[in-house]
Amino acid sequence: METVNPKAAYGAAKAPFFGIPTSALIWLGNVMAGGAHKYGLFNYRKSRVAVSTYNDAITRHLYLFMDGEDTDPESGAPHLAHIMACCALLLDAQTLGKVEDDRSKTGLVRPMLSLSAQKLNTFKEEHDGKQV
Repeated sequence: METVNPKAAYGAAKAPFFGIPTSALIWLGNVMAGGAHKYGLFNYRKSRVAVSTYNDAITRHLYLFMDGEDTDPESGAPHLAHIMACCALLLDAQTLGKVEDDRSKTGLVRPMLSLSAQKLNTFKEEHDGKQV
């Protein structure tokens, strides 16, 4: 007969942390510590956080990463860790009601992405196997 620890069932109903990659958390911690040193600990909670500020930072780090640069030269941390930090700060601001939501909110992106995928699939079907 197998015995189940009652703590396991109780703990399973709580926020899960087990599957989070430790390496990602360590890099995130390094970036957050650098930000605390540069701007002050929990500086992002002292005023409202503009989405556009972090969108710009995310985009810069993503473009540098996509261009083949893995590491931010100032921090020595991966660009992907900086993106995680920006996302974490935005999520924190949303959770605390401190986000300055300056997104455009046109509602156009999802339908445009869907249309783009449809057009690409149609093009592929029409040119399947043909060199264009």
